[in-house]
Amino acid sequence: MRSSKARTLDFLQHKLSKFTIPEFIYFKSLEWKDRNKEILYEIKETFQGSLLAVRSSAANEDGINNSRAGEYESILNVPSEHHNDVVDAVEKVLISYHRNGDVTDKDEVIVQRMLQNTIMSGVIFTHDLNTGAPYYVINFDDVSGKTNTVTSGDSKYANRTLYIHRGAADIIHSERFKNLIDAIQELEKIMNSQFLDVEFAVDKNLSPHLFQVRAITTQPNWNRAVSKRIDSALHGIQTFVRSKLKPVDGIYGCTTVLGQMPDWNPAEMIGRAPRRLAFSLYETFITNHAWRIAREKMGYAVPTGQPLMVSLAGQPFIDTRLSFHSYLPDKLSPEISEKLVNTWIKRLKENPELHDKVEFDVAITTFSFDIDEKIEKLTGNTLSIDEKDEFKECLRMLTIELIKDENGGGVDSALNKIKRLEKEQESFKLNTTEPDLNFLYKMMDDCIWLGTIPFSILARHGFIARTILLSLENKGILNKTEVQSIQSGIRTVASDLVSDMLNFQEKKISREDFMLKYGHLRPGTYDILSLRYDQIENFGSGNIPMRSGLVSEEFTLEMEQKNSINEILKKEGFFEHGIDADYLVEYIKKATAGREYGKFIFTRTVSDILELIAKYGENNGLSRDEISHISFTDILKATTSSKEESIEDRLRKKSKEGAELHAVSSAIRLPQVLYDEKGVHVVPFQISHPNFITDKRVDAECIRLSPGNNPPSLKGKIVIIESADPGFDWIFAHDIAGLITKYGGANSHMAIRCAEFSIPAAIGCGEQKFEIIINTNKLLLDCASGLIQPQI
Repeated sequence: MRSSKARTLDFLQHKLSKFTIPEFIYFKSLEWKDRNKEILYEIKETFQGSLLAVRSSAANEDGINNSRAGEYESILNVPSEHHNDVVDAVEKVLISYHRNGDVTDKDEVIVQRMLQNTIMSGVIFTHDLNTGAPYYVINFDDVSGKTNTVTSGDSKYANRTLYIHRGAADIIHSERFKNLIDAIQELEKIMNSQFLDVEFAVDKNLSPHLFQVRAITTQPNWNRAVSKRIDSALHGIQTFVRSKLKPVDGIYGCTTVLGQMPDWNPAEMIGRAPRRLAFSLYETFITNHAWRIAREKMGYAVPTGQPLMVSLAGQPFIDTRLSFHSYLPDKLSPEISEKLVNTWIKRLKENPELHDKVEFDVAITTFSFDIDEKIEKLTGNTLSIDEKDEFKECLRMLTIELIKDENGGGVDSALNKIKRLEKEQESFKLNTTEPDLNFLYKMMDDCIWLGTIPFSILARHGFIARTILLSLENKGILNKTEVQSIQSGIRTVASDLVSDMLNFQEKKISREDFMLKYGHLRPGTYDILSLRYDQIENFGSGNIPMRSGLVSEEFTLEMEQKNSINEILKKEGFFEHGIDADYLVEYIKKATAGREYGKFIFTRTVSDILELIAKYGENNGLSRDEISHISFTDILKATTSSKEESIEDRLRKKSKEGAELHAVSSAIRLPQVLYDEKGVHVVPFQISHPNFITDKRVDAECIRLSPGNNPPSLKGKIVIIESADPGFDWIFAHDIAGLITKYGGANSHMAIRCAEFSIPAAIGCGEQKFEIIINTNKLLLDCASGLIQPQI
């Protein structure tokens, strides 16, 4: 870099052919006092009535190790013919120098012609700012037409982010981004640096313009070894994705879409880049076999032997082709099944923002009373009239069987298994002196066969129940308020937790009794680093304002509503199977509460397994952090195979290897929805549409919570958390104003909780919006209008 921002631009203006630098002049700060009349005359003659940008160019700005970005003023849209406005703008820039120390003879001021008719502006880093990963990271605004919304942090505009792998910039087809990257690459050569922070704009002719360039100052924090491994890791991902996108014998669908939030939403449960232990526990207990066995028990078609979740350099993705296949009734013809899966994959590719709503807005997974409208909307002309009738009838018969629990795939059958697991748990006592790792095998079997398989059945029933309930609203039999009343009147384990927390604070129950029931909960269910409730010393203590009126009164149908529901049940052939209005509403309540109870019980075994592993690691000289980088399989191998090395040496070697891979995984950027090879290298932050709960509006201060972060009071605040994990259920004991999560679907754990307690919420707002929200002190959350707006 040259000695200042101004001199760098001066150096570049005659060397660049692909960037245009808007016309400018600059002068030393100390000159202003002695010759400001001359400078003002030069400005007037040079810019001839144009609007100006008056920018800082301090001597200590844009250094190699400290950019001081944003510390000094820049004044935009200054009319050059208005003498006083120009003087005022220059004075404001000079005053900003005084705020940060004395003005020196090396400080300068830039006066530049404002660029008009921009279609995009922003900032591009030529390597990832945090990790040094080899990406062009483009933060841009292509909505407002302004040139400073990204640098000013103005959240009113749709500032977006695009990651482009440096090794694949030639695959870009968008002309505006291709022109921009070409200009950046020329700039890198002239500056003899690949580590630049560039402020730019693109005009209506798609020509890029340069406002300023400086060195990235975070380089000393980077792990160079990680960034060097990313190129080969991305090549491996591309090869893997290419093979996954091909047709597979025995599985419906010509191709697939890989997503982090569809179906079993791993990004919500274990994170975008989980550590090895968390990833391996999730696949062991859920996505390898349990998901498929559960759906087969329920009467769905399932692809034999297929794991649902895949790993892309350690990041979890769901193969939605398998999901869509497994949402189909097993009695549906293969021809219709193939057509439906292809249609739904196509819809998800064209509407990636629906990735956390596939069961409601992409696929049809159950019968509902608005089934005809759904078939038309979500299948279009894919099926003939006869095929649509066959599909509808298969869904109808399967849904009746499941509601009646005729073939062992119903709510009661699953709850009986969960109750057996609860009894098994009563006999488990962790030996803290010599933990027996062999006991993990029994715990694992119990957790899968009595825990996650029946829970998977209950989770599916939760979706069926909600879909049927919403269809009653869509048919005009119930209104939105009545649907919310039914949901808020369902008492779940969360209701019990909130009541017991209040009793605990009022000393009506002891800490020991409270923790005996709830102590296993942790904000990261599969994360060994996340503290359990019974490991948080001051959990629930102190004078903390608690909620009153914990659960709404149970909703009772009016006779007119019962008659309307019975009429539609008769029309659709449910009534003759013994399903009347009372039976249906009771099923909806039981399915909703049962799902939450199942999760509460099986996660106790997962939590105990984590503690057994942690104690085993401690006895062999490994910390929880080290153990978190070892897969569950490798831990189990310590009990089944002998080696010359000690257990400590073997596991520490695995831990080091896992930590290195996790560093690479964390640095790699992948889209949440991936449907072609190009997506491995060109990564937009896809916009997510939050799932709004209730129709309430709240304007309040907000607070962000992380695992282990247990502040004294949340009363009256909008709580912001990353994932909708049951370990955060304690927040509902506080009188919170609202809830916002980064991940989570329309029927996720926290969505149900917020409906239960009538708390306004935006579940699953996505990465882009979440990054804006966490830097905000106050928010407007308007669920009826679908708005989340930062407030001043």
